[in-house]
Amino acid sequence: MAFGFLAAIRNRHFHSLLGNIVMAFFNVLSFSLLVRMLPLTAFGEWVLFIGTYNILDQIRTALLQSGLIKFYTGVEEATARKVAGAAWYISLVLTLSYVLLSFVVYFASYPWFNDTWHFFIRWLGILTLCSLPMNFATWVLQAEHRFEKIVWVRLMQNGSFLVLLGSLYLFKQVTIQNVLYAYCTSMLLASLYCLLRRWTKVRMLFFRTKEQALELFRFGKHIVGSMVSSSLLNYSDTLIVRTMLSPAAVAIYSIPQKFMEVIEIILRSFVATAQPTISGAANRHDYGAVARAFSKYTGTVTLLILPFIIGLFLFTQPLIIILADRAYLGATDIVRIILLSAILWPLDRFIGVTLDMINLPNINFYKNFLKLILNVACDIVFVWIYTDIRSVAFASLLNVIFAAAFGYYFLKRRLDISLRDVWQLGWEESKRLLSKVRREKKEPVEV
Repeated sequence: MAFGFLAAIRNRHFHSLLGNIVMAFFNVLSFSLLVRMLPLTAFGEWVLFIGTYNILDQIRTALLQSGLIKFYTGVEEATARKVAGAAWYISLVLTLSYVLLSFVVYFASYPWFNDTWHFFIRWLGILTLCSLPMNFATWVLQAEHRFEKIVWVRLMQNGSFLVLLGSLYLFKQVTIQNVLYAYCTSMLLASLYCLLRRWTKVRMLFFRTKEQALELFRFGKHIVGSMVSSSLLNYSDTLIVRTMLSPAAVAIYSIPQKFMEVIEIILRSFVATAQPTISGAANRHDYGAVARAFSKYTGTVTLLILPFIIGLFLFTQPLIIILADRAYLGATDIVRIILLSAILWPLDRFIGVTLDMINLPNINFYKNFLKLILNVACDIVFVWIYTDIRSVAFASLLNVIFAAAFGYYFLKRRLDISLRDVWQLGWEESKRLLSKVRREKKEPVEV
């Protein structure tokens, strides 16, 4: 049993899951602190700012992460150095452009923003610069299947932010400006940690080549559109809610996003380990293996998240009170609507990953772009007609159904897949995992 336990915790799936659990755990704790420390309106503004930063970060991640994994994994060391160097070059150019752009926007649009957003805009670019080494290190570690190291990166960033928030509370220095300083400091600490551990491969910058940079850019440009379109879904919801309703409504709508962290933990963990697997099979032109991997991962994750969805659905209100406060119970119906849509999240997410890895990122982009257009249109129409925040959640449900159907149609044209295979392979894998756990429990402990 002891050896079985050690084998389990050394598994890359476990390390990926653990990294996401650490991130989600500290995120929920910091979220709970911020909900209680900041006024409702100020918290709504913070949510919108973090959403804006995440869009910029997602552009950078989309342009480089998948390409780095695809062209870095399983190649000769000389090629790997060129790939890492080219990725560093592109990321530095893009990040410095963010810094410059943030100051241009600050001066050009000064009359249209309040004092809070004047402050936020100045720090947007600086925040992307502070987080760059940390993010790049996680991309490299994922490509190398060193998920246990990513756990420490997550722990450093999220843990330090929580400690800094606690310090602000103890010394009665809680302001939205100080919260941003704490967040930026946590990013900087994690980045310095990665640099000291030499996980960033920043020295590979000297091995970059123009050809490799162009290859990364050509591959990543479609994924940028796809990932940013996907990220803009939540951001467009937040922006429309703030514009057509109020900042307080934004705070209410942020509650479901934290609820869904439980589902995202499982989903992100399996996506992180599936991406190199599917990419390796695609690079070998073994499309049968690609189809099997897609079906197995999609089915397994769908079955794994169902108990969590049911539990969250049944205990929504008590969990809202624990997470935030009774003032946020208005989010109950929103949470439950989004939980229903989460049943299709694995299918939608793994369709996107598989399309990217078989060199069809353009199809994934069209899927997510059309999903975004539909989301914005439905949000505006539904809120205008009903003036109810629940209509935004219902629009999200419609979007997931559309995206899953659209992506499945195009993926099925390229691969021999079926929903029956998704169910069968997922069920078989789930039974295998369960039997493994039972077998390890029954083994006697060796003295």
